[in-house]
Amino acid sequence: MEKRPLLEVRNLTVYYGTVRALNNVSFAVGEGELVCMIGPNGAGKSTALKAVAGLVRPKSGEILYDRNSISGLHPEGLVRLGMSIVPEGRRVFPSMTVLENLEMGAYARHDVHRVCQDIEEILELFPSLKDRRRQKAGTLSTGEQQMLAFGRALMSKPKLLLADEPSDGLSPYYIDVISEKLKEINGKGTGILLVEQNARMALEICHRGYVFKIGEIMMEGEGKELLSNPEIRKVFL
Repeated sequence: MEKRPLLEVRNLTVYYGTVRALNNVSFAVGEGELVCMIGPNGAGKSTALKAVAGLVRPKSGEILYDRNSISGLHPEGLVRLGMSIVPEGRRVFPSMTVLENLEMGAYARHDVHRVCQDIEEILELFPSLKDRRRQKAGTLSTGEQQMLAFGRALMSKPKLLLADEPSDGLSPYYIDVISEKLKEINGKGTGILLVEQNARMALEICHRGYVFKIGEIMMEGEGKELLSNPEIRKVFL
């Protein structure tokens, strides 16, 4: 059954100065769907994600979230609408504790009692953070910081989670952990738009995928279909 569109991006074009990073790109994420964007460095996939998140301004095109235009909205406004991002490089607050980082993720919420419950749920989702709740985030391992970045993003209770290169810099163990957690988060109904260099991992867990090349989408399809495509296997796997 086709899922109701949660995010629709139509004919998106983005420039950095005089350099065109995206050319007339269109993609979508349905409610509760896990969609990935793969491609080589500089192909434009992270730019597409940042445009959705309000971090870069498109030259042209339309971005719809829950069937309403969000073009021009700032990131904090998007959080209030139900969208959250796990940024590239994690970007946790290093001098704050794990708990304080999670609390920062709930800055737009006013249901204090429920926030406390959600923190406990996040710590159950990422058990290795549970015993480190009073520890400063800057002292965590890279993998633990990535889990904390996910936890912080989930504290806003998003309907759509944007994840930018979450496996970057991680050991094989933590790549497997993040892969499983992405499936678990998505299994609870949260839509996910995932940008990944690790094409195999992304295609193994996603429902659908888009393959970027030099600012354009060269191919799209179901994750398993792309995973078995000879051209994709030759170039990316």
